[in-house]
Amino acid sequence: MRQYVRSLISTLVMLIVFGCDNAASGLTGSDNVDVIEHVTFSNIVKNVTDNSLIVSGFLTNNSSSITIGPPWYIECQFYYENGGMTLLIGGENTTISNALSPGVSIEWSLTHNVDNPEQYENFTIDDLRAYKN
Repeated sequence: MRQYVRSLISTLVMLIVFGCDNAASGLTGSDNVDVIEHVTFSNIVKNVTDNSLIVSGFLTNNSSSITIGPPWYIECQFYYENGGMTLLIGGENTTISNALSPGVSIEWSLTHNVDNPEQYENFTIDDLRAYKN
């Protein structure tokens, strides 16, 4: 009976972990997405608050004919340097629920909550991208 319960619990945990949609779970950096290639990010600003790291900017649809249909996502990873090593703090994504026509821009912002933001005063971002699931 114990073996059955253990097996059942293991199966349920695996279903929960692997059965979730990437964007809904907050998982960033997945290779299983369709990266939107015809966009540019600009005017990127980084801020540190009492409990978070914030990055914001504009994204422009550079296509002459393709509208980006909802839902789509913007994500990035947050990093910091420590003793010559680049360390990952975490990642964030946001869902965009609007269509973005060719030549149009949208303002975006990503917030990553941290316990000691003063530790990350010079944080950097990378892996900034727009994608569809």
